[in-house]
Amino acid sequence: MVSSDSSSSFEYSLVVELFLELRGKGISLSAVDLDILNAWEESGIKPDFIVQTMLEYAEDCKIKSKTFPTTLLPLSKKVRSILIKTSEF
Repeated sequence: MVSSDSSSSFEYSLVVELFLELRGKGISLSAVDLDILNAWEESGIKPDFIVQTMLEYAEDCKIKSKTFPTTLLPLSKKVRSILIKTSEF
């Protein structure tokens, strides 16, 4: 789940594109969203892991008839929760 690839900046731009698409509105991120994205990148979390988590979150929203979040904050909490659970083993 941790990345050492220097091309992760490009991959993180794909994370942003997916988030904007799933969110369904707006063309940019808030300052808070940018901080979350930067923290993920600085922590070395692989963009693929974030994308998978985001897609699963979107599916959960769909099943529960909820709206996909307009900020990365709930996704950040989900990513953190998964990382904590996996580090316990």
